[in-house]
Amino acid sequence: MKEDNKKIEEFIDKIMSEDVLEQPSLDFTTNVMSQVEAISKSDTTVYKPLISKPVWFIILGSFMALIGYVMLGNAETTASWTDRLELSEITFNLFENISFEFSSTFMYAVVFLAVMVSIQVPILKFYFQKRITF
Repeated sequence: MKEDNKKIEEFIDKIMSEDVLEQPSLDFTTNVMSQVEAISKSDTTVYKPLISKPVWFIILGSFMALIGYVMLGNAETTASWTDRLELSEITFNLFENISFEFSSTFMYAVVFLAVMVSIQVPILKFYFQKRITF
């Protein structure tokens, strides 16, 4: 077994001494980098938003119209515009004897949360889109 190992080692040494190390061409790095740049500039990934700009404008216009209607819709009362929402009168009768009434504070919190989310979503979208683009 030791003789076989010695013969194998001698054979490998002989082959290694005869073989010459291959050297890459002088412009090897330039060629590789030009191919990398060509691949990175390809148009395979095109950003296309899920909701197009016209749809965002329709949503924004509808939201602004809703706010305008709530603020200016009923001019004959002297109460504040938040009283026109009538949020305290919303009730849910899930069963015959159980009734849920939401307080006006809770309803104001829900409206405030919706407004904050509608403000933060575009800001976060812009932040992550700017971070992804190179």
